[in-house]
Amino acid sequence: MVVSDARKLKIEQWVEKRKPRLLLDIDGVVVKYDFVGLVKRYFGVDIEPKAIFAYNLADVLGVSSKEIDNMFQEQVWGKPIFMDNALDTLTEISKIYEIIIYSNRIKYMGEMGLAKWLIENHIPFEGIDYGQGEYDFHIDDRPEKLEDTDSIIKLLYTQPWNKGCLNIQKNLIRVNSWFEISNVVIGGEATCPLCGLFYQRINPNELCPRCKGE
Repeated sequence: MVVSDARKLKIEQWVEKRKPRLLLDIDGVVVKYDFVGLVKRYFGVDIEPKAIFAYNLADVLGVSSKEIDNMFQEQVWGKPIFMDNALDTLTEISKIYEIIIYSNRIKYMGEMGLAKWLIENHIPFEGIDYGQGEYDFHIDDRPEKLEDTDSIIKLLYTQPWNKGCLNIQKNLIRVNSWFEISNVVIGGEATCPLCGLFYQRINPNELCPRCKGE
């Protein structure tokens, strides 16, 4: 396979980076969303988890976005319930990657409030932004956010509200657990984002054999 000059440049830029960057969502990825409990406490209505067919709860429940904002404002400061193995895996990832937080929590907590909450709950991070930079990885449960960022590898964390995503451009890689995230981000089986080769990766900064010219 002949690698184009543009692709070679992208490879060189990838290799030259001292520390790769990972853009990370919080709710629905690192911590669990208790949508059912929230709706029960705020609206007094019982719903089934499978009833949450979309990311936008206002559309699911048939209420105003202001009511949803008020509901979330009351719960964002609470003690988080972490996804299985999320913290341990993030600690390992933080040794290799610059972890940048990109979360809607900033809307309710402010940047300083979010940073304080992350520190208090021992979630490793090096920065908070709005997804406007360039990243090696982006992990989120919302397809729209993933597609809107300039990220090489886009990992869609499976949740009931994104199972209907058709992924017609084939840009999104589904992950169902932090074990799977670890395999993709730190090492294990991987698909090269530059040429599409499926290979066994040991080092997260390692290029695939095809891109290395082997």
